[in-house]
Amino acid sequence: MSDHQGQFEKIREQVEAWREELGVPGVTFGLTVSGERYAAGAGVTSVENPLPVTDETLFQIGSITKTVTATAMMRLVERGELELGAKARDYLPEFRVRDPDVSARVTVWHLLTHRAGWTGDVFTDTGGGDDAAAKYVDGMADFEQLAPLDRHFSYNNAGFCVAGRIIEALTGASYEEAIQELIFEPLGMPRSFFFPQQVMLHRFAVGHQTAEEGDRVLSPWAIPRGMNAAGGISCHIQDLLQYGAYHLGDGSPLLRRESLAEMHKRQAPGLPYMGWCGLAWMISGHDRDERLWHTGGTNGQNAILTLVQDYQLALGMMTNGDKGTALYDRFNKAVLREFCDIAIAEPRVIESSVGELAQYVGRYRGTMWEIDLRMDERRLLADFRYHGGFPSDKELTEMPPAEVARCGADQLLVLDGAFEGTRADILRDEAGGIGYLRFGSRLNPRLD
Repeated sequence: MSDHQGQFEKIREQVEAWREELGVPGVTFGLTVSGERYAAGAGVTSVENPLPVTDETLFQIGSITKTVTATAMMRLVERGELELGAKARDYLPEFRVRDPDVSARVTVWHLLTHRAGWTGDVFTDTGGGDDAAAKYVDGMADFEQLAPLDRHFSYNNAGFCVAGRIIEALTGASYEEAIQELIFEPLGMPRSFFFPQQVMLHRFAVGHQTAEEGDRVLSPWAIPRGMNAAGGISCHIQDLLQYGAYHLGDGSPLLRRESLAEMHKRQAPGLPYMGWCGLAWMISGHDRDERLWHTGGTNGQNAILTLVQDYQLALGMMTNGDKGTALYDRFNKAVLREFCDIAIAEPRVIESSVGELAQYVGRYRGTMWEIDLRMDERRLLADFRYHGGFPSDKELTEMPPAEVARCGADQLLVLDGAFEGTRADILRDEAGGIGYLRFGSRLNPRLD
């Protein structure tokens, strides 16, 4: 047994123990390091129709799809058909959101770096036809502007839907057909799909919600077709690692080395506790510890893909339970520690005065959440109210208040409840006033 094989087997045992502890029904995971690949599965595809999960079971990768969309766009850049600095209207003349100035000035670069500033989590179902993406983008005419163009990082699904529509306009094919030709076929990803009728021919996982009475299968299974460019891919772990290994290479067979480097370059600031945003990729760490990564979440499924260039390592995990984020976080940290000697620091609570906490009191409202921060004697509490986002039959129970603490300058950490461990940050205007609470990577403007 090689050293890498032994290391993977040790982590595999940990993953199976963590899965049972967290109550995740099924998981598939693996890594590629220095050209060697290891993969495994554990648990079941569905509590209602349980089949063993293997390394060939299909899961949804959600927003990791965004990096595939950006890779396809770089292929069009190399063909001379697309420019990152060009305006979206150069390719989609009728494009508009509510703000006419932003409609005219937003560029392809803004779309790929989450800096468009408009509301990004409207999951309108525009049907299953080849015109689904066009209809979705047309429907963005009413999307409000949460922040000025290029002012802040705010995670934006809708921006990638526009990117997908640009791919359609330039290729003359549907987004899904274009990705098949530009990415899946040349990279050898035979079990990567967009449509349920393709996925259902293979063993696949369904999403679950964990409750006191047991796990419950969630529906709908797929996201609306019009949003496929933001998160529609399903695949098995072998294809995900194949794709990750490609991004560790020299660009062949798809791109020149320079184009791949452009995707991996620090394009703009991301979250303060994350680091930077490349072209779709998130970038954390420095020097040999630098890593590219992206996560994905759909209806009861959660996934991660992380790359460490200096160690020629790609790791991936896909889960089918709403506790999957905690599972892939442990896996990610364990692999980075075992194979790269990278330790990701946990946030630490900073002792704070009443005044330091009270400055954040207020009501904040974005596309998905309304969040009230209030003081209870010496504690800062958060009340979360969900009011929009991914369509789901998930039961959104009323959440008790959660305690929030400071973990950095204008950085907050949720200490308990459903969002325990989630970080947020405060964004201020030029005069020092609080303008936004950025939670879940999204801007929530302050209302009072």
